[in-house]
This record gives sequence, structure tokens and C-alpha cells, in this order.
Amino acid sequence: MEIDAALFKQQRRPKFGNANPERMRQAFWEWMVRGDDSEPTEQDGGLSSVGLMMRDGKLKSGFGPYRARDLFKVQLNREDGPIWTFERMGATRSTLADGRILYVGGEHEDSYDPDFCIYNDLVVFGPADEIEIYGYPEEAFPPTDFHTATLINDQIIVIGRLGYQNARQPGHTPVYSLDVASFRITEMPTTGEKPGWIFGHEANLGADGSIGVRGGQNILLEGGKQKIKRSIEEFALDVSSWTWRRTTNRHWFQASICQEDGGLYVLERHPKPKALLPSSIEYTVSPCEDWNGARFVVDGISVSLKVGVSAIEVVVEGDLPAEKSKRLAEEVRMKAEAIVGSRCIVVE
Repeated sequence: MEIDAALFKQQRRPKFGNANPERMRQAFWEWMVRGDDSEPTEQDGGLSSVGLMMRDGKLKSGFGPYRARDLFKVQLNREDGPIWTFERMGATRSTLADGRILYVGGEHEDSYDPDFCIYNDLVVFGPADEIEIYGYPEEAFPPTDFHTATLINDQIIVIGRLGYQNARQPGHTPVYSLDVASFRITEMPTTGEKPGWIFGHEANLGADGSIGVRGGQNILLEGGKQKIKRSIEEFALDVSSWTWRRTTNRHWFQASICQEDGGLYVLERHPKPKALLPSSIEYTVSPCEDWNGARFVVDGISVSLKVGVSAIEVVVEGDLPAEKSKRLAEEVRMKAEAIVGSRCIVVE
């Protein structure tokens, strides 16, 4: 498939569909999905053999927007808007019985990047290498990322999302049903005790036909500002009545250590998790898979610590006495303050 500069200019930007669904016949988008005829440049060196390139001092995929920028000599310019791409984080992949594979939404990069975009489309791969892309009006299906997609008979249930900051609704849990025959998507109103604005979670179909939701993070509204906290409770959605119920009652201690001046834990201000472990409380270290986290055990109770960009999260995963939990968080705060050289506070 050949893409010339005129077609690229015409089809380069993401856009919403006008129907539910609308078949998006965009040759450039399909070319970006296939990624099968890009030519490596000399400056890529050995990186091109593994599908990577170095651009503007950053390691980039050879199949993302930089592929098009290289080919059509397009400079980075936020005013031009993002280039459509299938290189995404937080998308879901569902395999149907007939061999089709359905990808829903996802985002490219983060807000710092000129190509940052959260998508609300459906990309369908057929068993004979066909590609179909479907778009939706924003009001029918908002930009969705870090959600889950659970296949139940002839529908896929999409739960949660991170979404754009100004479109989040703390306390609400978005739920949509995608018909796998027509690809029409419908928002499903739910009742009961909801997980809230959840993202990055897991969803599993239970033996009783309900969808269990666990893990991930939650957007909360505190003092008029959005806060991200780990989701510690588990929930189940009955898809016959569209009713939520909470299946755990943990009430674990959680605390966030933030810089009082609003500073971020980046670059030299990004403390290593192991350097934050308490000194006056006895503990044993546990394995941790997160590069920016640590786990340890205090009095037989597991504690997780994770260094984020805006906060260091401490979660006591059990009934540790409140006094000891608070002392533990205070020790983490003191160590963080010493490392970053800025006053830090504990927010429970």
C-alpha cells in the first residue's frame, strides 16, 4: 500500500465517527496499522532491526507517528494536532470464536507529547488479514483507555476508563455493551455499589455470569481536585440486572506522600522505592514486580509502596494498628523529604 503526501495530509488526524458505528475508510490509518512497508533510515542503525528509532533524544517505535513524520518530513508541532496511530497503551484485545480480533480504544503517549490522543474506535482484524476500523460519535462512546473488555455471548462489556481529565466523573463507573455482530455500542446504566471511576483494573467472567472487577486505580475528588488512589475493594456486576455489588470489605490504610509545593517526583526528584523503606519498624522485604515500587511485610501484613509522578502511595494490605500504619507513612514521608529536598506531606 502506497501513501502519498496529499493522502497523508487529508487523513493524518484522528476523528470521531458520525454514526454508531461508522466504517472509517481511511487508507492512511490502515497503512499505520499494518506497518509493513516502512523503510529504515541510516540514522536508525541497529535499532531499526527491532522496530525502534531514536528521535529528538527519545526512543520511538518505527510504526508510530514518527514513521509518518520521517516519511513526509513533518516536524513536531502541537498546533498541527496528533497523527493517527495504532501504537497505543491501555487498549483491549478480544478474540471471537470466528477468528476475528477486536481492539478497543487505547491512548498514544501522554499529554506532554504532540501525538497524544485517547481513541474511541474499534479496530477489527479478520482471519484473512482484513482490517476494518469503526468510529463512533463522542457522545455515544467517549475516548476510552485502560478499561476492560469482557466477552459474553454476542457482546463485549467495556468497563471503566481513565479518559481525558476534564471528562472524568469521580464516583461513576462507565459501562458499555458492544454488539459483536453489528459493532453498535450502547451505554448501560447501572445501579448498586459501584467501583467508581476505575482504570487499569482486571475483569473476569464468573461462573454465575457476573463480571468480577478487582485491582487498578480510582479517580477520587478531594478538595475540588482529582486524586488517584489504588482500588482496594473488589466488585461484581450482574449483567442480567446491571447491578453492582461490593464483594470485599477491606478498608485498608492508604496514604499519599506529596510535595507541599506541588512538585513532581521526576528526574533527580524521583526517589528509589527501596530508599524509602522505614528504619524504626521491623519488616521483611517481599518480591515486587513494579519497577517503581517495593513490597515488605510488617507483623505478618503486606505493605506496598509505589513512587508515582505526583505522589508516593503507601497501602497497608491488612489490619495493622492505625498508630503503626500512620508511623510507617510518616517515616516514608521523612525519607522522601530528605531525598527530594522539598517539604512533603501525608494525605490519607
